[in-house]
Amino acid sequence: NLGHNINLEDWEKIWNQNYKITKLAIYNQYKMCYQWYRSPSRLAKVYPNMSSMCWKCKQTRGTFFHAWWLCPKSKKYWKKIRIWIKEITNIQLEFKAEIFLLGMLKGEYPKEMKYLILHIITA
Repeated sequence: NLGHNINLEDWEKIWNQNYKITKLAIYNQYKMCYQWYRSPSRLAKVYPNMSSMCWKCKQTRGTFFHAWWLCPKSKKYWKKIRIWIKEITNIQLEFKAEIFLLGMLKGEYPKEMKYLILHIITA
């Protein structure tokens, strides 16, 4: 759940694009799409004594999307990554979850730049 729908054409493009570039990007996509990482809210359903609050900010329910994107501490991290990518590649990426969490790069970039950006966001 990225807060909005992603059309089928974009999904097909990302799966095919990243499959050709790096296995690390593929593994990251699988982990994000299938919510491989267990969120506090999900763990609290299995372990009733465990808090469902976000481990990072401790201010709201820790859903998968909150933990990876909406949490103020996660946002701060991704903003630093965005700045770093701009400094290294001179490419200003939009600040969207599908770009940073799934590697859905819109636009045409040289293969080397795509490869570098995907490595940075999946590191």
